[in-house]
Amino acid sequence: MADEPTVTYQAQDKVSTITLNRPRALNAINRSMKTEFLEAFDRAEADPEVSVVVLRGAGRSFCAGVDLKQAATDPWDHSVAGWRWHLTGCLAMCLRMWTLTKPVIAAVRGHALGSGCDLALSADLTVAASDATFGEPEIRGTSGPPGLMMPWVVGLKRAKELLLFGDSVDAAEAERLGIANRVFPVDSFDAEVDRYAARLSRIPAAALALNKRTINKTFEMMGLRNALDFNTEVMISTNMSKPAEQRAARQKQIAEGGLKAMLEKRDDGLV
Repeated sequence: MADEPTVTYQAQDKVSTITLNRPRALNAINRSMKTEFLEAFDRAEADPEVSVVVLRGAGRSFCAGVDLKQAATDPWDHSVAGWRWHLTGCLAMCLRMWTLTKPVIAAVRGHALGSGCDLALSADLTVAASDATFGEPEIRGTSGPPGLMMPWVVGLKRAKELLLFGDSVDAAEAERLGIANRVFPVDSFDAEVDRYAARLSRIPAAALALNKRTINKTFEMMGLRNALDFNTEVMISTNMSKPAEQRAARQKQIAEGGLKAMLEKRDDGLV
């Protein structure tokens, strides 16, 4: 039997829904998902009937970040070239939403962590269920976000607090910080997202495209793209700084218990 797609695509009434489709892994990003994600957004771009895109996660979570169990059991080459391949692949997902001519709404339930948080931050609009959690915990494992959108969304001081501590915030705090535009109850979340997207789709498509382009250009003139490129180089250096024995120990912990278990041990001073 053929493998299920890691990303699915649907379109109806001017709105396309792109769904991360690895619910048993909390929609963690594996290598197939990187490719299928870009293909789905290319499809939305090419569809003349679509003016708004909604990005969702199947099941109870939006996206728990990179699939670290795959990375631990089938790692990429720990070299400058290897890390560049991995990091630019993650960043490409964020930038595809940024460059899409149509506005993207991230609909976040449950976890939006690590690269999953990057996706939520890179969308044009983000709506959250009341059970949503946003964060970049990878800093606590000697890493950082490939898509460094946090400072552009929440400002300098809040970005430093979130990124230096690696803490997560709930939906209400995410709305207060500007990470989420709206928070809806879990039991009515799907209907509220549909209404939100439908309302946006009633705006003329040309107006949506041109205004998105102008807003994004403002941030690019302020240096956003250069900052993202610089961040890639820094993240390569950061990840290359890990001693081989430390890297091997953490890969073993992640393979056995996942990122959560590794971070709990680290925070307790055991690693």
